[in-house]
Amino acid sequence: MNRTLAALILSTAFAAPLAAQDAPLSGTVAEAFGTQVVLVTPEGRLLVTLPEGSAIPAPGTRLNLTGTRTGDTFAAVTVTAGPAIDPAEATLPAALRGLGLTDIRTRPDDDGEIYIYARSANGWLRAEARGDRLLEVQADGAGLPQSLIEAMLPAAARAEPRLAEIARLTEIDLDDDGEISVEGFAADGMRIEIEFARDGTLRGYERERDDRRSLSEEAARERLTALGYTQVGYVERGGRHVTAIAVNPYGDTVEVRLDDQGRVERERLWQN
Repeated sequence: MNRTLAALILSTAFAAPLAAQDAPLSGTVAEAFGTQVVLVTPEGRLLVTLPEGSAIPAPGTRLNLTGTRTGDTFAAVTVTAGPAIDPAEATLPAALRGLGLTDIRTRPDDDGEIYIYARSANGWLRAEARGDRLLEVQADGAGLPQSLIEAMLPAAARAEPRLAEIARLTEIDLDDDGEISVEGFAADGMRIEIEFARDGTLRGYERERDDRRSLSEEAARERLTALGYTQVGYVERGGRHVTAIAVNPYGDTVEVRLDDQGRVERERLWQN
């Protein structure tokens, strides 16, 4: 075959557009309008256009679809609806669903991450997520639910004997490199921090006396109530201050910070 002709045929083959291939997609409906829905998926939120004549699913409905994805949009060809979940849970990452969370508050930031505050059976929970992936979760009260710990930590990390020293596990942090950091408290009040690799291999361990000078959670709640704040939610202790989500005397949901003397150090509006 003539080399020039062969090269032309080859270049034409590479230049020709490939036929679009139908791909599967699953997620939970967060919003619905017209023939489009916002679907929460493990890869993030996608704008899905439903096939013509499709019934519009309610928020919280689980959908299994096939179709074509282009960037953050998806043109569905087939749609199968599963059972609906609580609409408030539809915006949560999968690991947080089914925990019986109430008083759910969410706030997106400019980086595409979502901040979540909610009440669990044992206290308040704070989380950061990107799409369906949890980046960080913290809890006050009795600590994180066991089912959430199992969902976030690999088996090797859960089997690490040092993890059993933590009587109340209050924080799990997953960084972009896959490293895992957990924090909590031993039965004697010692604060413990453990670091794991992505596969659960132990990387670091630290145990120290909790000598923070900030108000205790109970004292902070009492002080905020005395100052006229209501619906006090998640309380986070720092070294010398306490930060909480609450409703101020004007009826605004705010993030308020108290110093170690119980004085308001900062207050800012917390937008859903």
